[in-house]
Formats: sequence, C-alpha cells, structure tokens
Amino acid sequence: MSGLSLGVAIEALVAVLLAVTIGYCVLVNRKLIQLRSDQSELKIIVRDLHGATGQAEQAIAGLRESAQMADETLGQQIQRVRALDEQLISNIGKGESLLAKFATMQRAPQTQAAASPVAREQGQPIRQNKIGLGMLNSQRRKQAEKSSNGKARDEVAA
Repeated sequence: MSGLSLGVAIEALVAVLLAVTIGYCVLVNRKLIQLRSDQSELKIIVRDLHGATGQAEQAIAGLRESAQMADETLGQQIQRVRALDEQLISNIGKGESLLAKFATMQRAPQTQAAASPVAREQGQPIRQNKIGLGMLNSQRRKQAEKSSNGKARDEVAA
C-alpha cells in the first residue's frame, strides 16, 4: 500500500500543480488581453500624436512665413519713417532759418491811413492795410447779411 499511496500522493501533487498552472495561465491570458487592448489604444495615441506633430510643423512654417513678412513690412515702414524724419528735420531747419530771417527784417512803417475800398481798388495789398483779413471777412459777412435780409424782407412784403 505504501507504493499505492506514494503514487496517489504524486498524482495529487501533479494535479495541484496543474491547477496552479492553469490558474496562472488564466491570469497571464487576462494580462495579455489587457496588453493587446492597451497596444491598440497606444497605436491610436501614436497616430494622433503623429497627426498633431504634422499640424504643428505646418503651423510653425506658417508662423515663420508670417514673421518674415512682418519683418519685411516693418523694415519698409522703418525706412519710410526714417525718410519722413529726415524730411521733417530738413523742413524744421528751413523753418527756423525763415523765422530767423523774419526776425531780422525791419518792420515797414505803419503810417498809412486806414484801409478803405479805394485803397483796395488801387491794388494795394491787403496785408499792408491796417484792416487785416479778419475785419475784411466780417465786413463782407455784414454786407451779405444786409443784402440777404433785404431780399427776405422783399419776399415777405410781396
């Protein structure tokens, strides 16, 4: 019997080891299924990452082109501003020299009589008249008002 019980014990031990191996195989199978599932998800992630990388490269190329165009435009504007600056400096210099000339000029004596319509008709320039442009314009406005008021009154009377 001892031979028989030793054989049964070995058979029982082999059965237990087979059960443990089957359990371990089931566990490994689950891990492989999960790994395959993660692998397909990883492929999707890699594909999306590749597409995003392509879009980023295109965006960077577009940004470089835009930056280059902005640089050229800014360079042109800077050149234009420098030219205007030089012109403005030149004009300021000319204006200052004219102002200096005007300051050194002697003023014409203003002993002439007040300007009259006769003086204007004789060809005397308005700037030499004491009347000035402001007074001339106000006189013209008054004359225009008188003539328009007279016409309006005539129309109302009619």
